[in-house]
Amino acid sequence: MTKLVKKEIDLHMHTDRSDGRYPPRELVQLARDVGLKTIAITDHDTVAGVDEAVAAGEELGLEVIPGIELSTTVEKGEIHMVGLWIDPNNQELLELTEKLRGGREWAAKKMVENLRSMGMDRLTFERVKELAGTASIGRPAIAQAMLEQGYIEKFEDAFTDEYIGPGGKAYVPRHKLLPEDAVRVVHRAGGVAILAHPTFTYDLEKSLAKLVRAGLDGMEVYYTGYTPSVRAYLRSLARKFGLLISGGSDFHGVPSMEEPPLGSIYVPPVVLEALRDRHRRMHVLAS
Repeated sequence: MTKLVKKEIDLHMHTDRSDGRYPPRELVQLARDVGLKTIAITDHDTVAGVDEAVAAGEELGLEVIPGIELSTTVEKGEIHMVGLWIDPNNQELLELTEKLRGGREWAAKKMVENLRSMGMDRLTFERVKELAGTASIGRPAIAQAMLEQGYIEKFEDAFTDEYIGPGGKAYVPRHKLLPEDAVRVVHRAGGVAILAHPTFTYDLEKSLAKLVRAGLDGMEVYYTGYTPSVRAYLRSLARKFGLLISGGSDFHGVPSMEEPPLGSIYVPPVVLEALRDRHRRMHVLAS
């Protein structure tokens, strides 16, 4: 008989303060309703939803870890860095997010202009802003506008070399943050630095070697769509580089993303406890 495992931990989730669907409080409520016990709010380049989510968690009896997902730029694409247990009031982090969000809007406007020059004349930046709502304006809102106007068949079709994938024909990079600097900022904000969805990273082993030298703490091994063989490969890399393991769904709640429902991913409790222990020891050393 197959042993049922409780799916109670998700350390990578997004609210409508970046490109997710649900407001922070509503997402926490949904997480509790599906049986999650510990979650991390990791919005893209903003901590705007953290306080509301933490307060909702305290009220509803669910642990909410304050987090962020920083977008960094490398020669071939992007690397995303999750910070767990960050201080959402850290001044350096707040100043960085302000730069990143301003850069996102500028880049989004340029990408819309590029797509219009490619014949997508029904696209408007005003509609992209409407679709973004309270979230930061970025490529997901552009993709939704492209889908809405019938220029693509599926949401993910936008993120290709043909359109707005990194290096794509209409892609415009935003304010550049190096992944090594993201690790350091996360640490100075009191957090644990985790490489998000590592299979998206170009030349992963070379990138890991550089990031480990900068102080990277861990990487996601449990992630939406990762097969047992992919997880085994990533665990072997974690052992090779002396990294902790993390995991999360990267849940957004946006129907067009065709993602699994909330609470679908299993992250072993031992993973959370190892990360929690690292965070505690970092604070002991800093005190």
